[in-house]
Amino acid sequence: MAVKKETKATAAKKTVKAVKETAPKAKKTVAKSKTTEVAFKVFAPDSASVAVAGDFNNWKPTALKKDKTGNWSGKINMGSGAHQYKIVFNGQYWETDSSNPERVSDGHGGENSIKRV
Repeated sequence: MAVKKETKATAAKKTVKAVKETAPKAKKTVAKSKTTEVAFKVFAPDSASVAVAGDFNNWKPTALKKDKTGNWSGKINMGSGAHQYKIVFNGQYWETDSSNPERVSDGHGGENSIKRV
């Protein structure tokens, strides 16, 4: 029976494979962006729906839940910094948050409320 000679390339591949198999695995470290849960509360007993839209959710309204007294509330996770937002009533009326006096121009002749996290 003939014995095959191991080439240098084959020997090198085996060595690399053996090193990979015995080397300790490196832990992957992924930096997680820290978020904070921020509460929103709006008193609107006559509204059929209330939502919050802002730069933290790509201006796509996030619905709030209504309690028996007409308060709408909800929590949204946000990264640190100053965030612009509006309250959306009945899916069509975008207004500043009347309980928050901090505002900035929205670039369209109106204002956005600011939430600092």
